[in-house]
Amino acid sequence: MKNQIIKADTPYTLDEVRYQKERLDVLNNHFLKMIEKKELVSGSYCISRDNKIFADVAMGKLSFKEEDERAFEPNSIFQIASVTKLFTAVAILKLFEDGKLRLDQSVGDFIEEMNTPPYNKIHVAHLLTHTSGLVEDQGAHEDKYYVPWWSLIDEDEPIKWIEAVLKKGMPNEIGREWAYSSVGYLLLGEVIARVSGESSSDYIQKYIIDPCEMTDTCFGRRYELIDRYNSPTERVRKDIERLRSEKICEQNKWDIIPKTGGGIFSTSRDLVKFGTMLLNDGMYNGKRIIGRKALETMRKVHTHPEVKSYCWGDTGVPHPYGLGPEIMQEGCLSQLVTPGTIYHEGFGTCCLMVDYEEKVVAAWASQFYEGDWYAHALRNVANIIWSGIE
Repeated sequence: MKNQIIKADTPYTLDEVRYQKERLDVLNNHFLKMIEKKELVSGSYCISRDNKIFADVAMGKLSFKEEDERAFEPNSIFQIASVTKLFTAVAILKLFEDGKLRLDQSVGDFIEEMNTPPYNKIHVAHLLTHTSGLVEDQGAHEDKYYVPWWSLIDEDEPIKWIEAVLKKGMPNEIGREWAYSSVGYLLLGEVIARVSGESSSDYIQKYIIDPCEMTDTCFGRRYELIDRYNSPTERVRKDIERLRSEKICEQNKWDIIPKTGGGIFSTSRDLVKFGTMLLNDGMYNGKRIIGRKALETMRKVHTHPEVKSYCWGDTGVPHPYGLGPEIMQEGCLSQLVTPGTIYHEGFGTCCLMVDYEEKVVAAWASQFYEGDWYAHALRNVANIIWSGIE
């Protein structure tokens, strides 16, 4: 199949948002070159400025299978992985502004399994900022003897998954080291459930995703959307075929574990809707999703300068972090993106950025082949997008 660029209709022109057309040509060619070199199966992006979507583009193939000629289109759905964490953070902040919890409150106040030393010293904010001291993600530190926490779950009692997490102990000191911990966001999902009285997935769908009119977004896959899900790897292809044969996502005992660390599926355009809500201080299309003050708190740096990172090759450098998002810092030589921009990546395959100064929201997906990853599919894409701002 010859690679083709598929452009969805958008309500606004480049002139209306003061954006350089030739920079989108550079962006398209950047994606196409990666696809032609077999670095990517597919790519997509959506960009808005001043609440005006002016680009919604996709290219490449829906599947890694050579014989599958279906195109990856702007409405193709992909797993956003850790971008899910931003939704989880907003849900926690909604409960915070509703008076249901405090960010400096012990997680043990909500999760009884953690109401014991040393875990009762972990605050909600520590989980949001990856400074809880709990086990970091596999691969964050080089360790060939790493034992995943989920391997410690009793097969007959997955409901005790939190106990399995705690069996890993506290490899880091609370509040002193930034160590990326997805399990912290699963625990936040448990906090959401125990405080709200409904599952974290239902809470986020009802109070965040649906009000933002994200009609192609949900936790897990839905059968009625099955032909729009991408399959960049064999594992994903098998998951989709299993859904196709069963017509429903089979419920199993492991579903007791929240999906708040990376379980949402979406499109670039839907992600821009969520980012637009963040840009507009919690408003989307006339609806109040969350208060302005809560989001102002989210995008402030909440890690002290002495908090250091040793993850993924870091050598004890400070890691400023918000209550959920990364925050672009002054002097970042690898990025043209405006300092103060908040963002989050998802498993290195997608990204959402919200620039409050330029009023730009950008979301994009770079779907790698199994086992591949290239920085230029993320960092360089961001630089090209921001280079077009007039």
